[in-house]
Amino acid sequence: MLMSIYVAACALALTAPAFAEEPAMVARAPQGGPTSVILGTASGGALDPLATRPPHVEPKPAFAGGPDLTINVVNSFGVDLSIFYGSNAGAPTPVGNPGSGVLTSSTQVLFPSDWAGRITIGKTYDPLGSKIEASYSSPNYVPDVDVSYVDGYSIPISCSCSGVAVTGCNIPLFHDGHTCGKQGPGPVCYNPEQDVPNGPASPFFEPCAGAAYTYPNDNTANSYGQCNTGVIDCCVGSQCSAPARQHGKRGLSDVYKRHFWGRGEVEARDASKE
Repeated sequence: MLMSIYVAACALALTAPAFAEEPAMVARAPQGGPTSVILGTASGGALDPLATRPPHVEPKPAFAGGPDLTINVVNSFGVDLSIFYGSNAGAPTPVGNPGSGVLTSSTQVLFPSDWAGRITIGKTYDPLGSKIEASYSSPNYVPDVDVSYVDGYSIPISCSCSGVAVTGCNIPLFHDGHTCGKQGPGPVCYNPEQDVPNGPASPFFEPCAGAAYTYPNDNTANSYGQCNTGVIDCCVGSQCSAPARQHGKRGLSDVYKRHFWGRGEVEARDASKE
C-alpha cells in the first residue's frame, strides 16, 4: 500500500505543469480552487450579466488571430509578479489552463468563446488585489474588459486595444500622497467602498476613479466593443499607457471629506487652517 502511494505521488509530480521558478517573496496563487458563479466586482463591468449593452446584431466576429480572444500581459513593474487566472463557474478554461504562476516579462493567453473571468496580479497573490476582468460570451460575442480595484489595489494595470488605452489606471497609488486605510501583505490596499454601489471613491483610490473601477458602479471604467480585433494588450506598471479619462490626483471636495472623515472632524480641520 505504501509503495502504491509513493508511485502515485511520483507520477503526479512528473505530470504537474511547470511554472517559472518563483521567488520566495512571491506567493503562488492556489491551483484547483473553487470558482464562484460570478467573479466580477464591477457592477456594470465585463463580468456583470445584467449590465445593459449596446445592441449588437452582427455575426460573431472573425478575429484575425483565430476564433479565440487573446489577452497579452506585459510586466513593466520592475519585479516578478504573481498572476492568477480565474474563470466563472461554467465557463471554459483558458487555452492551456494556465492556472497560476509568475509573471516575469510578458505572457499571452487565449480564451475560447463563452469565457468570462479575471486575471489577478500583484507582488503576492491576494484575491482582493488589482485585477483584469474580461468576457467573450454569447449571444453577442463582443470582447468586454475592465480593470478593477473594487476589492483592492496591489499594482497599477491598464489595458489597450489597437494601440489605444481603454481601461485601467497607471498611477502608483501607494506613492501618490494618500494613506491606505487598511493595508494587507504585498502590499494590497483593501477598498472600503467594495460594497458601496455608487461610491464615491475613497481618497486613496480617487485618482483612478472613472478609469479603473474604484467602486462597484464606477462604470465609465468599462470597455465594451472597443477590442473587436480580438486582442487586448494589458500592461502592469506606472509607465504603461492610460485612458485619456484618467484624471490623476485632485483636491478632495467637501463631499468626499465628509463622506469619509465625518462632518465635524473635517470642519474642525478646515477651521484650523484659517
